[in-house]
Amino acid sequence: MSPENGTQRTAAGALLRWSGPLLALVGAAAIGALALETQSGRTVTSWWILNSGLSPERIIPLAGLGVAIALARGRHVIVAPVAFLLGVALGMLFRDRYLALMAGVPGATTHLFLTGPVSALAAGLLLIMPTRLRPWVLPFAAVLIGAMLGVATTLTDPTLNDPAISLIAILIALWILAVIGLSGRAFWRAWFAIAARIVGSWLVAIGLLLGGAVIATKPPVLAPLPPLAPLTDGGANARRFETQLPGINRPGDLSRGTRPALP
Repeated sequence: MSPENGTQRTAAGALLRWSGPLLALVGAAAIGALALETQSGRTVTSWWILNSGLSPERIIPLAGLGVAIALARGRHVIVAPVAFLLGVALGMLFRDRYLALMAGVPGATTHLFLTGPVSALAAGLLLIMPTRLRPWVLPFAAVLIGAMLGVATTLTDPTLNDPAISLIAILIALWILAVIGLSGRAFWRAWFAIAARIVGSWLVAIGLLLGGAVIATKPPVLAPLPPLAPLTDGGANARRFETQLPGINRPGDLSRGTRPALP
């Protein structure tokens, strides 16, 4: 092997090793630029990115899936992102069926139909399961997490039908998966497997707590309107507010023989 080939392989290896941190820096710079925009210059899309696309409810499950991809080996590293994209498409296509299925769950309609807790549970259970079983469950968990992201994206889209929102949501998700997956594989340590199980238990706890809090919360009950006070004086109080027009008498005055004055 010539020295030039060795130098090229070393440079390629260094670039691949630091690709995760570099992507993190580029993404953080873009997010910082959006956050520093003034209120007058902020668009609807940038507002959605900061308030929904990068919300903890969206990022935490994706981070768990990124950790699972970092732990995977071989073809499973490629299968997981593909399955995730398939799940996003399925979630957008079959959103109405999922909404109908979850409509009867208490509090689901006011909390994005529990897309966040379901994603957190899927990512957490994936990380705490046995190592031999995880690669085979990884595609199914990726499909479920992607479907929940697709449903949440369509529900929070402020433009209703702009495809740019869906594309940005997918790019943010792939960015998170790539940063965590590439960084974890490049800087692998033996204790990562134990740390992943701890992260998985946290995700399961977060999913159960958020979902349980939503279901257990009772919807607010509107207080009934107070009853109207009855008129006990035969409507005398109502006449107190009558406006007398000049030259026009009340019907009671006509019954007593008084005729209206003619001009």
